[in-house]
Amino acid sequence: MTTPFPKILGLIPARKGSKGVPGKNMKLLDGKPLIQYTLEAAEQSELLDTILVSTDCSETTFFANCFAKTNAPFLRPAHLATERSPMIDVVVHALYYAEKHWGSFDYIVLLQPTAPLRAPGMIDAAIHDIIDKEADSLVSVRKIPDAFNPFWAYAFGENGLEKMVGDVAYQTITRRQELPPAYHRDGEIYIARTSLVREGLLTGGKIAAWLNDNAFGINIDTPADWGQAENLLQLWKEQTKSVFSC
Repeated sequence: MTTPFPKILGLIPARKGSKGVPGKNMKLLDGKPLIQYTLEAAEQSELLDTILVSTDCSETTFFANCFAKTNAPFLRPAHLATERSPMIDVVVHALYYAEKHWGSFDYIVLLQPTAPLRAPGMIDAAIHDIIDKEADSLVSVRKIPDAFNPFWAYAFGENGLEKMVGDVAYQTITRRQELPPAYHRDGEIYIARTSLVREGLLTGGKIAAWLNDNAFGINIDTPADWGQAENLLQLWKEQTKSVFSC
């Protein structure tokens, strides 16, 4: 008997307030609201059973509901829409709403609009990865450039300059080639079992890493990031135009 494929919820969180780039989710990037890039990527997925937008912005709600597969059925409560609101609380709120209206889900895929230039097919490939590895959560990561490797990082301490990482085995590394690889979260995709989310965790258990080699990755938090996204966009469009029009 064939095991049914897991039921998967896609969640796009789009809070109205932003100090770095005011109104950034609806701010036009090459003529399109920033959130549209993530909406289009989600709708291209063949594995997301339901796509839900969680926002406190009525303009974003109206815009998202114009997309064929996307649902923006509520305005997020005010206590979940501040800059201090934990993301896990937003995810739990959205999951409970989704399961009340569409039944239970096995995984939830978090897609932040601040990472607009995802590679085509990334969402479904990452979903297959977490399922194949039987992991509890998945995070997309990128390699930290050697110059910023934590084993070469320092902080000012009581005795002057001190190494951030104190492992004796790496104290004497002087050659770049000897550095152990280190990685950072890039914000493009998070996936978690819904059972983990109900425990108040977005990452935990067995964590799979999606090593992201997308050359056009950007996470927009500042005006400088926005400018970088504008510079990357034309090249990204040329690479992805055969998959979907931008």
